[in-house]
Amino acid sequence: MDMQTVFILLVLGHLFTVILITAYKHKQVKDPAVNTFYTAKWLQAATWAMMSVPLITDHILLLTVANILLLLGVSLETKALLTVVGGFNAHARLFYNYFTILAILGYCSIVVFYNTEGFRIAVVSFSTAVFLIPPVRRMIAVSRRSMLRLIIGYMYLVISLGLLCRTIMPWIPIIPVSMFEPGLYQNLSFLTLYLIMMLGNTGFVLLSKERADRELLKLASYDDLTGALNRRSFTLKAQKLLEAKDRKSPASFILLDIDHFKQINDGYGHDAGDRVLENIAFIVSSSLETSSLFGRFGGDEFAILLPESGVEESDVIAERVRRSVESLEIRYGLKASTISMGIVTVPPDQDIPLEELYTTSDLALYRAKQLGRNCAARIDIPLE
Repeated sequence: MDMQTVFILLVLGHLFTVILITAYKHKQVKDPAVNTFYTAKWLQAATWAMMSVPLITDHILLLTVANILLLLGVSLETKALLTVVGGFNAHARLFYNYFTILAILGYCSIVVFYNTEGFRIAVVSFSTAVFLIPPVRRMIAVSRRSMLRLIIGYMYLVISLGLLCRTIMPWIPIIPVSMFEPGLYQNLSFLTLYLIMMLGNTGFVLLSKERADRELLKLASYDDLTGALNRRSFTLKAQKLLEAKDRKSPASFILLDIDHFKQINDGYGHDAGDRVLENIAFIVSSSLETSSLFGRFGGDEFAILLPESGVEESDVIAERVRRSVESLEIRYGLKASTISMGIVTVPPDQDIPLEELYTTSDLALYRAKQLGRNCAARIDIPLE
């Protein structure tokens, strides 16, 4: 297969991706990662269209423009990849902005001062490998990564290592380094370009789908305002923990609400009330262990499940939570809020429905309010 045919096939591959993204973007919410990837595909399609021009090596200005477009396209594609895996921040933006400029200047310097095909290839290969470092690191090194991220990350890592080998080949002339002369290097280059295009297109789509699924799961499981589990998710998770056959420790259930919350809404408005809910939910969740469950049952009512805490442990945790909320400074001219709590502890050898725990802890919460609020009250479950 001749060089021009291969480049035209690359153009078609990127254009098909552009067409599909255009169809996807129609009447969809704007996604920065998708828009960036979309622009990258246009730039790469333009690159290979220019490369397909016969005797392009005789037009150094055209060749330089094509490689600048390629560097811009690779920069944007890897930026989009990093965005979709949740690693694009202010530091990453600075890195991509500055290194893109540096890569373009480096290529132009080679053209001006040492214009050989091998060194031009070395600059583009090295720059592409460096562009890939942030998303590869994000996909491989970050904990709690999915299997999909891990596999794609390692595939990109292999490509990066191959690009680095391609970078040093002009200094070690084992085989002739040329994309425009038939031979082993040209065949390997075309194969690599196809693999990069296929991995880039397929990988981005799959990672975007994974991110969308994760966001939908979060929307279905967590309360938008406070970030706590919603009632349905809390109930399912808590019931599973309580019904575990290997449960060897007691478990405690705490029901809490904010004292005089209606007065906050009536006196300061619902926006202030929302801020109070956000702040208190944050301080409560920060006071709990990672094994604990924290959910919002509705309004200003929250629930906590301590799966490995008995009477003494749950009392200590409840008091820690109460003190943390009491000392919390809330803005908007509001006085510090307090909470009341009702606690129930389930022995390890008893199976009690979560609904019964809720009803019992609600009675304990009512007792805490009778005691003057800003405290915790307990109702013990009788042993069978």
